Amino acid sequence: MFQLSYDHIDKSVVFTKISLKKELEVIFSNLGASVFEISFSDNRNNMENILMAPPKDIWLNNRTFAGSIVGPLAGRYEVGQTTLEKNRPPIHFHGGSDGWDKVVWDQSITENDDSVTVSFSHSTIDYEALVIYIIDRNYNLTMEILVNPKVTTYLNPTNHMYFNLNGSAFVPVTNHLFKLDSASIFHEENGLIKSADPLNVSEHFDFQILSKLASLPTFHGINHTYQLYKDYSGVLRHPTNGRQITFKTSLPSVVIYTFNVAQENYSHNNKLYPVYSGITFETQYPANNLELVKFGQTHPYHSRTNYSFSIIDEKK
Repeated sequence: MFQLSYDHIDKSVVFTKISLKKELEVIFSNLGASVFEISFSDNRNNMENILMAPPKDIWLNNRTFAGSIVGPLAGRYEVGQTTLEKNRPPIHFHGGSDGWDKVVWDQSITENDDSVTVSFSHSTIDYEALVIYIIDRNYNLTMEILVNPKVTTYLNPTNHMYFNLNGSAFVPVTNHLFKLDSASIFHEENGLIKSADPLNVSEHFDFQILSKLASLPTFHGINHTYQLYKDYSGVLRHPTNGRQITFKTSLPSVVIYTFNVAQENYSHNNKLYPVYSGITFETQYPANNLELVKFGQTHPYHSRTNYSFSIIDEKK
């Protein structure tokens, strides 16, 4: 049922491809404990990559966060009296200059009849971290992150996958449908969340019912932290090729970002991917609240996010 293959870049970095019934293929890398590529069939049996990322050579040499685990502390933080690095002065940003996306993690793989588990581990003097990805026969990709701190540690990791169900990053996600179980977003000033109390979501950013993303250009895209409710879930669907992703998470919020600015590293054959060519579901705690993400020996970190892949009849 599952087929595995490996691409060794050098003595330390490896890409691992896991294929399921020629309908779902996921490529992982131990660099950044990453999901580098997801190829998924559509309603005409076309297998195409639905993640937007730089080409492999650029991805390896220019860390862009794409598909990687961002941590230990994802987001933007005022550091106060802490020893957190101000790697984007005057704030701490996405784990610092030696964040988890730049680490070559130790990898192990476990196979059985129903699933394949890819585990990445990384240890420092302050903590032991484990990222577990599970692909099962029902086309689910589950991500668990567990961290056992040895000392008090600030932890708010996330994954930074950009999804595009078109199968081409040159076609924006403005033709997608999107639903998110959230009625509130966190207010930001200069990119920093300034209050632990979220605000009611405005009409432009309300996706409590399945809605078209066609209007993204009218309000310059989404780059917001949403407080989740119900099952903490969301849906992304392509209206004609039938591809759909449903995500659920144990975490209380998610950053939705729609690639609102073209970037030099995101290109193919020297042609830049356009704005709105990807959308993230960065499940996490709301950023810039250090007390909320303080963990220790008696309070370890654990989160779980599930991505379910399906094909919907285009008539529905």
